[in-house]
Amino acid sequence: MADIHTVKTNSNNIPSINGTALDFDITTDYIWANKAQGLPCLDKKAVVKLDEDNNPVDWWVVGKDYHEKSHKDYFNKIEEQLIFNMDPNHTAECEVKTKSARNGRWGLRDYVFPKVGVPIVTKSGFETTISLRIVAWSGLDGSSANNFMLGAIDSFCTNGQVFTQAADKDAAITSLYKRNSKNFNLDLFTETLMSSVKIFYHQAEQYQLMADKTLGVNTGLDFIKNIKSFSKAKVEAMQELFMDEVTVRGNNLFALHSAFTNYSSHMNADRFRTRKTKYEDVEAEILFKREEEISNVLNSNQWNELLAA
Repeated sequence: MADIHTVKTNSNNIPSINGTALDFDITTDYIWANKAQGLPCLDKKAVVKLDEDNNPVDWWVVGKDYHEKSHKDYFNKIEEQLIFNMDPNHTAECEVKTKSARNGRWGLRDYVFPKVGVPIVTKSGFETTISLRIVAWSGLDGSSANNFMLGAIDSFCTNGQVFTQAADKDAAITSLYKRNSKNFNLDLFTETLMSSVKIFYHQAEQYQLMADKTLGVNTGLDFIKNIKSFSKAKVEAMQELFMDEVTVRGNNLFALHSAFTNYSSHMNADRFRTRKTKYEDVEAEILFKREEEISNVLNSNQWNELLAA
């Protein structure tokens, strides 16, 4: 299972990465084409995971020019910016989930800010609160670049949500959702933090719009059926989730949105099958890939048409 380490704080400091599954050092070494003859590979190198006594416990192959960095190097820089560039009133009581996969090769820190929250109420009387969420993730083996994005969390069901293109009227959010680069752009991240609360409150308006917008059950079922990237089995399972959400939230667009975020936040193993891998601790990474998958749905023209109808 993925390591999920949750910490709360009552100060303006962000909970440390120390003591989590991502708290380890790395080094590099040669990959030998012929060690007896002293011939290393010219285009590859090994990244080596070290234990607390600096003994190697795992290793993987990357390109010779790969810019290696530990999770600590990456996340500590991010958290410095969170502390220095966000209002302490917003970072107070910040909750952090640390998730790892593939023996620590992939890691994620999910920051939720309960002090930045907005109630969402449907016409049927259902009420929840959404809070600001900032997610950062990284891979140490070249499988994932350094990334971050803004989002929200639903307090009723703990569904995680990523912001759509409509979150920023100037469309700047599309460049902030996923920043794929070998070297993390700290300046861009800082700029994002400066506007994150403003963007969140604008997105909250979108959620309330979904809650106010009536959606016929058949319209919702057809929308799911017409998602081209979904298999037949996934369509059927997602339609079941949608019907569950309608029962709780009412006949509105927010119920359809919640069905999607339920899928991306919870394994629902009885409904959605996952591909087996040689690693046992891949649940966190699977769920996050689902978040990316659902973000494509919520950024589609078809979704925007529902929102504008």
